[in-house]
Amino acid sequence: MYLVQLFITPTGNTSLPIEAKQAIETGAPEILEHVRVHDRTRPHTVISLFIRAASLGEAELAARQIWENASSQSSWLARWTLLRAEVPLHPYDWE
Repeated sequence: MYLVQLFITPTGNTSLPIEAKQAIETGAPEILEHVRVHDRTRPHTVISLFIRAASLGEAELAARQIWENASSQSSWLARWTLLRAEVPLHPYDWE
């Protein structure tokens, strides 16, 4: 399972509706386990997707496809632009 973060930004002055989580979950493939919307992150809103996938690349591609599907089905999500979809890599402190 991979945590993929979608970084999105609005076109214009709009806020992300509370229904965004449900809109993303609706129609998503069964590989999507969980969605979390972080609407207080700056400078961009972040949506975390927990995805069952065989590889990091497959998870990031699936996340992009989930976003594309959701934003094409929802007029208010379509007002948001996907900047990137990536698995956050955290450095380890070995000391």
